[in-house]
Amino acid sequence: MSQIRSLHKQAGISFLEVLISVVVLSIGLLGIAGLQTMSLKSTSMAHERAMAVILTDTLFEVMRANSDAARAGAFDMDCNSPVAGTEQWFEDVKAATSPQTCALVEWNNGVYTVTINWNDQRMNAQSVIVMETRP
Repeated sequence: MSQIRSLHKQAGISFLEVLISVVVLSIGLLGIAGLQTMSLKSTSMAHERAMAVILTDTLFEVMRANSDAARAGAFDMDCNSPVAGTEQWFEDVKAATSPQTCALVEWNNGVYTVTINWNDQRMNAQSVIVMETRP
């Protein structure tokens, strides 16, 4: 008879334990959702950086194909004025990163420095890719 009374006194405890475990599980699931969101943002940022590097290498290949013009500094350009023949490259860079991207190509003592600078809205961060080549 005493066992029945002790079981009867603990009837509400199991409901409280279930409620606490549901709260703990909910907090864990919210944490996982937050991690997934950050993972997607980081993946997108990494993709933009990879595309900027690939497009910079593409420009270097164009320079190598036109080596005489490249050695004369003909590919020196600022963010707003592409050189003839590089207009599509400028558009590709902006499409891969951000419409406000600044792609700067500087010629200095036989070295081209390509700087692609853009603001990543999702991560609220500034991204910059800088590469150099000698044509």
